[in-house]
Amino acid sequence: MKKFILFTIIIAFVINAYTADNDLLTIGKSKNRLEIGKIEKGQIIDTRTNTKVSMEELVKRSIKSDVFVIGEMHISGDCHDFQYNFIDTLFKVYPKIIIGLEFFQRKDSEILEKWRLGEITEDELLKETGWFEKGSYHYHYTKAIMDLAKRNKIKVVGLNIPRSILRKTSRKGFATLTKEEKKMFPTINVLNKDHRFLIQRVFGEFTMQMPSFWFNNIYSAQKIWDVIMAESMIKVLKKNKGYKGIIIAGNNHVVYNLGIPFRYNLSKKRAKVTTLIPVYVNEKKKDDDGAGHPMMKKMKASFKPTTIYSRGIGDFVFSIKESTDNIYKKFGVNGEFKDGTFTVKSVSKKSAAKKYGMRKGDIIKSVNGIEIKEKGQLGHYLYKNFEKNDLVFEITKKIKKKEDKKKAKKSMNEKMKKGMKK
Repeated sequence: MKKFILFTIIIAFVINAYTADNDLLTIGKSKNRLEIGKIEKGQIIDTRTNTKVSMEELVKRSIKSDVFVIGEMHISGDCHDFQYNFIDTLFKVYPKIIIGLEFFQRKDSEILEKWRLGEITEDELLKETGWFEKGSYHYHYTKAIMDLAKRNKIKVVGLNIPRSILRKTSRKGFATLTKEEKKMFPTINVLNKDHRFLIQRVFGEFTMQMPSFWFNNIYSAQKIWDVIMAESMIKVLKKNKGYKGIIIAGNNHVVYNLGIPFRYNLSKKRAKVTTLIPVYVNEKKKDDDGAGHPMMKKMKASFKPTTIYSRGIGDFVFSIKESTDNIYKKFGVNGEFKDGTFTVKSVSKKSAAKKYGMRKGDIIKSVNGIEIKEKGQLGHYLYKNFEKNDLVFEITKKIKKKEDKKKAKKSMNEKMKKGMKK
């Protein structure tokens, strides 16, 4: 069982990881999938015509779409700025829109509606939806879009399902779900070889080294993730005639129209889905692509930073710089709330938590006199107060001898090796 837990942790990091290497694949059904496009800093490109467009022009060209699916790098400020500007621009032209977010669940939609109507505060929204309990990314990445929605009374809905269903599928397979659970995924059994290839590529060598059943279960979890987000928006738009949907989800759910867009069109064949995809454009130039020759280096020095991509990656692409998780200051501690106590599991390097002297195994009992009594409470408090006040923690330190640490590390390595062999 422990090896499945380990694999699930790996999924959380890998399935949302997207690298520039995947921008040049020749997969999907786009007629331009065998063509190369280029993009520079600050640009938006219509891949269908291979032309640069403004945000206003993007909206004008795609205004007949029923649904817009925006891929994102979760910790990219540029991604969230683009989303904000797109929603703002679209709203001014067509105000009947609904925003669906990956990081909220279907059951959160009622709470989101209360928040939109001003019946509850942001604090209450975050607490009632369990934002910090779920270990989501820093809320500030999403906050600007949420504030825009509230100002304009734009409806926001949750698209996801409880992670317990995803974990169950990734560990034991789709067949182990109940009949009621399976009904939520009507298009799950439709095969898409290009999509399977994409997810295998994301996992890389893990795919080849692990037992085949392992990847099959992981891939099933990825598919139900895509299906549920598509079906959630279909369900909402069915109840809100004349509205357009905006789905915001991780890039692996969107690229090449293989994840959410593919599943959406399986259920709504005539729906017009437009995809908007971020592409990294690094400001630092690299000596690659045959630029080792002095003449080539000289020529390349005069070029603006540019990235090439497959024109089949999406309908529109927009440039972003490399993602770094340091836009918003974070305290830098991860932990687990169990049996009434919060135990530190890891401390980020050069973080505030490190400066406070926190170590793995420490138990945080209170902060500024407030006792930590429930899961997510510490994360919520730090979100509100980390940059405003000095923090005073009550901590029970867990001290181990060096020999114990070496034994524990050796034992863990042996367990991991055994798990890999099986």
